Amino acid sequence: MILTKNKKKQIDGLDMDKSYPISEAVKLIKDKKYVKFDESIEVCINTGIDSKQSDQNVRGSFVPPHGLGKKVEIAVFAQGKNVEDAKSLGVKRVGGEDLVSHLQEKIDVDVIIATPDMMSVVSKIAKVLGPKGLMPNPKTGTVTNDVKGTIENINKGLVSYKNDKAGTIHAALGKVSFDENQLSENISSFVEEIKKIKPSGLKGNFINSVFISSTMGFGLRVDI
Repeated sequence: MILTKNKKKQIDGLDMDKSYPISEAVKLIKDKKYVKFDESIEVCINTGIDSKQSDQNVRGSFVPPHGLGKKVEIAVFAQGKNVEDAKSLGVKRVGGEDLVSHLQEKIDVDVIIATPDMMSVVSKIAKVLGPKGLMPNPKTGTVTNDVKGTIENINKGLVSYKNDKAGTIHAALGKVSFDENQLSENISSFVEEIKKIKPSGLKGNFINSVFISSTMGFGLRVDI
């Protein structure tokens, strides 16, 4: 692999085979930042699950103690009081059939919430939302009757996660501009959350390794 000058400078002095304490890894990533924009801090958890076994797949949602540091655009499929609750919290895209028409033409939101009674409406654009990971799902808390509470959690920094085909879980858990303690606590809390949901059908190790990186930076293995 050919390394750019910036990349060479970034990894100079690092032991890429070492497992770093989370706080030390966060400090190194922050110290070696070279791009001008505020990068995300990303976590990659390699698990021992077999994604072909339905009872071993991992999916859920998590609110980091220090949020994500970004504005999230939300759409809500609801009716009645839930519409009023959503609008009172600043959600611009709220509705039913009209929202289906809008999202068919333009996806301009990051998260979609739906009440259970509106899922028959949402299902009309499942083929549009599914590939983009936007289809509401009870396992991630986005199919709910508690619209207000869910929006509040999303605004705090709700992270939806699921394993990929290789059994790896990816999540962005903050920005490089966060202080070291905030990032360390977000990462530690997420890893502990994942540990708790080891599939009952899995024999052997659940978490094999955890790496953290910035959007444009290197990845460091962390000691869990």
